Amino acid sequence: MRVSFRRLTTAGLLATGLAAALAPAFAAPALAEPGSGGAAGSAYGLTLSGPLDIAPVPAVSSGGEQVEKSLLREKGTKFVRAEALDVRASASRARSKVARLSVPSADLLASAVAAKCDGGRGSAHLTDARIAGRRLDATPPPNTRIPVKVEGVGDATLTLNKQRRMPDGRMNVTAMELAMPLTEATTLRVASATCGRAAPDVRQQQPEAPAPTPVRRDLPVTG
Repeated sequence: MRVSFRRLTTAGLLATGLAAALAPAFAAPALAEPGSGGAAGSAYGLTLSGPLDIAPVPAVSSGGEQVEKSLLREKGTKFVRAEALDVRASASRARSKVARLSVPSADLLASAVAAKCDGGRGSAHLTDARIAGRRLDATPPPNTRIPVKVEGVGDATLTLNKQRRMPDGRMNVTAMELAMPLTEATTLRVASATCGRAAPDVRQQQPEAPAPTPVRRDLPVTG
């Protein structure tokens, strides 16, 4: 599979253009306290890691009632274009949806990309999604990996319905993750949701061991 990459001049130009367009709108969510043993959900629409790290946008997190955030995007970046980003999260569930996604350099298109996490279980759904003309499954199995050959750059990897267990025990599902080998490894993540009950901090559960009690014994003396 070969993908046209004529629009890519340098990784720095792409990353700079993306950062300039997205940075004003990015805001990291307030996260629930880890290790507390409580339920907490979080979600974001889009994020980029690489030469320039871009925080998730939009992003929400809640350990109680549902919170939500929406963002309308203009098609103003060379690397990625997305519109109508909508995220929601509560203590037990989270959802993220991104509409009209386009990554021209990888020939990746989708009418909608969505991830859902409910009760510690994740799922992803794609609408009219294609890469290099190849249609992608609407409901891909967890951790579906698709190799992509990017002309002039190298091998890229598209992972659909990526699911992983967080260190605190909660479930995270990312509908779409595109890893590209630019001058530095660059990863685009689209539609991510996390939910479930965090595992209690074992260190807090275990009582401190009592101080040892010294034992006095008379030792026999010879001589």
